[in-house]
Amino acid sequence: MARKDVELEAAENTLIEAWDALMRVPDREKGWLRAGERCWWPEIVRDAVTDYKADEAPRRPLSRREVDLMDRVFIQPGALVMMLTDDQRRLLGIVLAHKSRKMGEDGFWPAVLGAWRRLPGNAKLGTTDGLRVRYERALQRLARAGGLVALSAW
Repeated sequence: MARKDVELEAAENTLIEAWDALMRVPDREKGWLRAGERCWWPEIVRDAVTDYKADEAPRRPLSRREVDLMDRVFIQPGALVMMLTDDQRRLLGIVLAHKSRKMGEDGFWPAVLGAWRRLPGNAKLGTTDGLRVRYERALQRLARAGGLVALSAW
């Protein structure tokens, strides 16, 4: 996304990189939770040579830099996203999830608005421009006070 403010663009790129790393963390509970949802008979009948694998493709392992970035932005007790309000964190999560899907710019903010309106709560109204402005304000707050630009440099 081409922005006039280079600092905001660098901060957004850092957030997207941390989000991608967070989404690549293996989910160790997934197998345990899915164990009772299907019968094991297809596993017994499956031919290892001709049948396609039913699981997801293996994920690229995380580097130390990616783990450290993900921790500083999302996980540590003093994580950068904790300086935002609850609504700003919700909006940030929706925007980052939609940005990771690589949607076109014309359908991006209406999709974000649709996801925003499906959240529980009283004040989930708004327009696409209003959400875009709220997102940019949250991004400015993270960029200036949280040091996201400094994180993107290393």
